[in-house]
Amino acid sequence: MGLVADGWLDTRASVKRRTRETDLATWANYVQPTFGNRAIATITTAEVSEWQAGLVASGLAPSTARRALAVIRAILDHAVADDRLTRNVARAVRPPRGGTAARDGVALTLEEVEALAVACTGPLSDVVLMLGYTGLRWGELAGLQVGDRIDVPGPGVRVRRAVLTDSTGRQFIDTAKNHRARTVPLPPRLVGIVNAHCAARDPGAWLFETSAGTALREENWKRAVGWPHAKHAIGRPNLRVHDLRHSAASIWLGAGADAKVVQRVLGHATASMTLDLYGHVIDANLWRGAELVGGRKGAVDLDKPPQRESAGLLESPFSGAAGVEPPEGVEPSTYALRVRRSGRLS
Repeated sequence: MGLVADGWLDTRASVKRRTRETDLATWANYVQPTFGNRAIATITTAEVSEWQAGLVASGLAPSTARRALAVIRAILDHAVADDRLTRNVARAVRPPRGGTAARDGVALTLEEVEALAVACTGPLSDVVLMLGYTGLRWGELAGLQVGDRIDVPGPGVRVRRAVLTDSTGRQFIDTAKNHRARTVPLPPRLVGIVNAHCAARDPGAWLFETSAGTALREENWKRAVGWPHAKHAIGRPNLRVHDLRHSAASIWLGAGADAKVVQRVLGHATASMTLDLYGHVIDANLWRGAELVGGRKGAVDLDKPPQRESAGLLESPFSGAAGVEPPEGVEPSTYALRVRRSGRLS
């Protein structure tokens, strides 16, 4: 199998660098020790199933075991395509279940995000607010440049690239997740902060940078702002930087933002992925939704246009936020269209 795996890894040259590194590490750590020296024609479905069960029994996370199964399947698919096998025995093995639970217990409230930013030190403490309000991945934040600031259709940033670190610790610039650039709106709380970091600077400069003008590294940033002290100061000693992304998702959903909007802000592939990860936040809003439909506030008058609430979470941290493009395929409700829908215009 080792020879076939080498050929398969060569075909992975076009995928993203992090993906190739993960493929190689998965092969080296989990697949090669058991099957590397085996003749591929002698491997059976039962052996692959027992191997996978052994990975999970040893304490490996189900998601990692699924990744290992995906790698051996891909290698054997390569062998089938090359006419070295007639069928892929790993295709009959069922992947382990579990490991995709909702992200409970790792999200800060809006007040905690603000408190964390205050507890951090130095000008780069603004990074806490940027991550906690926008949900950017660390690499996406590190990859922002001054020229990515936009004002049309509203204040926001254009996420075009990510600055990542390879297995040797070297930084490299990669495309945005899923090879898709996206616009992330800036809530009013962030507009002044981002404008200050952009003022009188070259468009190609990093929006948040080191004193040497280089892109930020997460570990170096944590030392610079006193991250260990700050997270203890707000009573969250196990907080990770990536948890600020989950915090932003919970804040937006808790404020009443549509799941499709949050999907686009976070850069998830689908809205269903957003709901799978953060559906528990929506569950918390069930009774608020019931009140809006009818109840203590009375039945909704369908002859009157809906009125926005003058106060509440949605208009508190995010009032005036813009930058999310309207859904495609929705026709604007012009006067002529309203008349035609009412039947007064043939």
